[in-house]
Amino acid sequence: MQTHVFEHRGYEIALQPQQNAYGAWQAKVSVRHADSPVAEFRPETVQPEWLTQGEAVRDGIEWGTRFIDHKLEALQNPI
Repeated sequence: MQTHVFEHRGYEIALQPQQNAYGAWQAKVSVRHADSPVAEFRPETVQPEWLTQGEAVRDGIEWGTRFIDHKLEALQNPI
């Protein structure tokens, strides 16, 4: 299984596209801060199923970047 790795705002998004039992594609996403090999978290999500591996990869990247943006915004603007 191939892992795709992308960087966004100092964070690393790693995703692995996987086919489920019905042949649909989903992306397993993990996010970690690029400077900290220990601080890794794997957000659990209910992700849509895609017809192609490329669609699953694109969705995983979009999900990871939105997750990071939301996390950083919350850190900058605490309630």
